[in-house]
Amino acid sequence: MISDTQIWEYIRSDIPFDDITASLQSAHLKRPALLEIITREDIILSNVDVASRIATLLGCETISGWENSQNFNAGNVIFQARGSYGNLHKAWKLIQILLEYSCKISTYTKNMVSVAQAVNPNCQIQTTRKTFPFAKEFCVSAVLSGGGAIHRLNLSDSVLLFKNHINVYENFEEFCKEIKNFKAKLPEKKIMVECETLENFKTLLNFNPDVIQCDKMSLNELKHAVKLKNKSEFKPIITAAGGINLKNCAQFAATGVNALVTSAPYAQGTADLTARLTLS
Repeated sequence: MISDTQIWEYIRSDIPFDDITASLQSAHLKRPALLEIITREDIILSNVDVASRIATLLGCETISGWENSQNFNAGNVIFQARGSYGNLHKAWKLIQILLEYSCKISTYTKNMVSVAQAVNPNCQIQTTRKTFPFAKEFCVSAVLSGGGAIHRLNLSDSVLLFKNHINVYENFEEFCKEIKNFKAKLPEKKIMVECETLENFKTLLNFNPDVIQCDKMSLNELKHAVKLKNKSEFKPIITAAGGINLKNCAQFAATGVNALVTSAPYAQGTADLTARLTLS
C-alpha cells in the first residue's frame, strides 16, 4: 500500500543531502557491515516489507526473511540487512523508527483481538480513521498485521451518519424515515447510523439500517441493545464505540456486539527496539 514515492519522501525528510556524521569516517564508508534491529519486548512484526524497501532504495540488502504478523519475543532479532557501513547508517534510524511505531500498533491490536475473542470469538476489533496525519497506509498496514480490521478507511469508502448529520432533521424519527432513501441512492453500500441512547436504538430497529454503532453506551445498555436486536424483525450489525481499549475490550466484547470500534492502537507510542551495526 505504501509506494516507493512515499518511501523516498520519508528518506529525503531525514537525508536531504548526505549523512555528514558518517562522512567524517571516510575510510570506513565502503566497508561491508551488518545492521540488526532487536526487540526488547514481545511484539507482532509489521511493515517489515517497507523496512526492506528502505534498505533496498539505500543500496542495502535485507537478509532476514521474516514476514508481517509474525510473533517475536524480547531479545529476538527482527530485521537484518547487509550493505556498506555508510549506507547502513543512512538506513538504520529510518528503519528502526518505522518498526518502533508500527510494531506497537500491531502488537496492541493483536492483544485486543486476543482478549476480545477469548470471550466472543466472532467479535472484530475495528480501527477508526484517526490515523497519524500523512501516515494512513502505514497505520492500516500495522493494524491488519495485528489481526485487526478497518472500521472506516476514509469518507469515500463507507456511510456513517453521526449526530451532526441527524441534527438537520426535525427529529430523530424524521431522520430514520430517510434511511430507505439513503439505501436507494447507494444500493451497494451499507448504511451505518450512530446512536447514543437505547431509545434511539429501539427506533432505529424499525427502519432497518445495516449497522447501528452504539456510541458511549454502558455495558448494560449494550447487552440490552443486543437482546432487542435478537428479538427484532430486522437484525443489523451492532458495533460499540467510545473509549474502548485493551483494558476494557473483553467486557465490551462479552456484551455480544459484532465489533468494537477503537482508535486506541494509534495512541500507544513506540515499541522498545534497539539496533546493532557491526562491520562484517
